[in-house]
Amino acid sequence: MAFVAYTNHETILIFLALFYLNAVACPLSTRLVNTDNSLDSLDAHYFINTDGKCLKYKGTTKSPGLATLLFTSGSTNSPKIVAHTLVNHIENALGVNQKLQLDSTHTWELSLPLYHVSGIGILFRCLLAKSQILLPTTKENSASHLSLVPTQLFRLIQQKKPLQNKTLIIGGAPIPETMLLQAEQQGAHVLTTYGMTEMSSQVTLGNALLPKRELKFAQDGEILVKGAPLFQGYWNPKEPLEPSVDADGWFSTKDLGTYSDNSYVHILGRKDNLFISGGENIYPEEIERALLSLPCIDEAYVIPIEDPEFGQRPVAFIPQGAPYTLESLKHSLKDTLSSYKLPVKLYFLAPIQAQKRSRKALYNAISNTSKLD
Repeated sequence: MAFVAYTNHETILIFLALFYLNAVACPLSTRLVNTDNSLDSLDAHYFINTDGKCLKYKGTTKSPGLATLLFTSGSTNSPKIVAHTLVNHIENALGVNQKLQLDSTHTWELSLPLYHVSGIGILFRCLLAKSQILLPTTKENSASHLSLVPTQLFRLIQQKKPLQNKTLIIGGAPIPETMLLQAEQQGAHVLTTYGMTEMSSQVTLGNALLPKRELKFAQDGEILVKGAPLFQGYWNPKEPLEPSVDADGWFSTKDLGTYSDNSYVHILGRKDNLFISGGENIYPEEIERALLSLPCIDEAYVIPIEDPEFGQRPVAFIPQGAPYTLESLKHSLKDTLSSYKLPVKLYFLAPIQAQKRSRKALYNAISNTSKLD
């Protein structure tokens, strides 16, 4: 059954009802303008529309044993549909709860969307630990735990909201060290996390590999994972569901990383984002982290453009209104980044609401214009 997953009580009840009925929950993004393509990709049997009415859809396939079908973010390609069982979600949540010692005295704000594995992860953790789920519409600032992406943390710090005795789980994008230090200075207990939809949410928390997970690095630095939370495969209603793993059960994440000195998994960047400039490897995520550490920048993207001398060079996108020119930006970054990593062009991001940005969309935008900001 497919439904638009708003962050409210009704959506939580839909999830629980479908799990009780051994039906498959297919939450759709609230940002979708048209749900038809998503419903066709899922081959959904039923769809709950915005009026709360359950409509028969044209689906004909069966998916025994599955609990959810979730769309990935599709940051570089078309979104895939990840198939999970209840066991996948439960094992992921149990490992996180064990690390955090989560129990009925805690409250967790539902600060991430329920059409994303991170929001569903909050739901499972709280249900298993009997913790209270606090909707973001609640006026009280009483949550003991929050899961945030760096942009949310940036805004929380800027608002100077009290963070004493709060546990903040931060992940999903490059995280500047300065931002983490600011949150800790305001009294928060901050834990970074590494995870993905295919592992039902989190793989590491702080410097710990969570229970019932395994992680290793391939020769080229790619992160490989496996374990009880690992998904069942990518859903295609026209083909049998098959595990997307190698002969030894390892899933290729396409993330490149290393272990840092304090045993944290350090993410260098996406394997498919890496580009070469004058013979040097450049990870856009490293430059984005440096940009996000600067004042007035809460969103940043870096992509390569063709260059006749170097092959490719980095260009940067920062929010409209940020008080930087290309030269002032390069000056601010020169002590953090090597010279070949400094952006050669600067573009400004217009505010958007209805869609999620992607590097591919930004690359297409500048490929179709000769105007430089």
